[in-house]
Amino acid sequence: MRLAVTQLAPAPQVLEGVQCRLHALRATRAFTLIEMMVVLGIIGILAALTLPSFTKAGKGNVIVTASRQLMDDLAYARIKAMSQRTKVYVVFVPDLNFFGPLNPAATAFLTTNQAANDLAGGQLTAYALYSPRMVGEQPGQSTARYLGEWRSLPDGAFIPRSAFRNGGVFHNAAGGLAPPTAFSGVPLLLDDGSTNLIALPFIAFDESGRLFGRTTNIAVSIIEGSILHPKDATGTNNAVIDTDAVETSLPIASGQIVAGIEYLVAGNPGAQIRYPPGSTIYRAGHTFVGGANPNYTTGVGARVVPLYAVRIDCLTGRAKLVQPEIR
Repeated sequence: MRLAVTQLAPAPQVLEGVQCRLHALRATRAFTLIEMMVVLGIIGILAALTLPSFTKAGKGNVIVTASRQLMDDLAYARIKAMSQRTKVYVVFVPDLNFFGPLNPAATAFLTTNQAANDLAGGQLTAYALYSPRMVGEQPGQSTARYLGEWRSLPDGAFIPRSAFRNGGVFHNAAGGLAPPTAFSGVPLLLDDGSTNLIALPFIAFDESGRLFGRTTNIAVSIIEGSILHPKDATGTNNAVIDTDAVETSLPIASGQIVAGIEYLVAGNPGAQIRYPPGSTIYRAGHTFVGGANPNYTTGVGARVVPLYAVRIDCLTGRAKLVQPEIR
């Protein structure tokens, strides 16, 4: 016996009800063109308001990245000084004006010798670790060597040229402490295989890891800006001229100094401010801490900017990052 199975069709009223509900759901999920334009307009306004903040944060991150790189390398120099029981020098490449007017012989040396020409292309950004002797050498023996390749700070950050005139930070700086007699300069390999010593600004760590030749803490400042190392007519060698460096960190106006915050006097070497007005003179490349008075007076070419730096404790040799307080 076969059973006939009959499929019952839904009643027309049921289908009509289902279709109405589906239509209602679609209607509630849709957006009108006006609503979409309003939402996009709000998103655009919010993006415009927040973009400057992201831009400023990116610029600040460049200086922080550069400061952390230098801090790590200084820590490595300190460890090497202790582990190898020798002094380790961190030598920096200043601007060419640091050496004064170049005579023809010096210009020819910087132009024709590859190692020296590389230094001309590392003004305000390049540095290296150098040790005058190797571990285990007997007294009287000395095998000097670099502890790695020359390093450069990231693009967008450099050590201001005025900082290399601060004798309270760098040996060999104008007005600073005389360099140790044992340090005549770092050797540069000449094309004929011989070496030539060149005296560069430096800081150093002794065998105990302490800051060598200093009785106070120091701060190696780093500033935001653009720097150009021009090439010669061939486009392959560095032009032996002073680098074009533009400091772009936003200055702090007089009346906006905050107590407890550290500041750098930026600008060309020789520029200066007085803080508080009529009181202490701070020259470009030097730093100060804000006090109760929010005002300062400035000379031609001087700017006050928040301090980004690597501070080194003179007793322990330990380095730490210095940056403006985030508000």
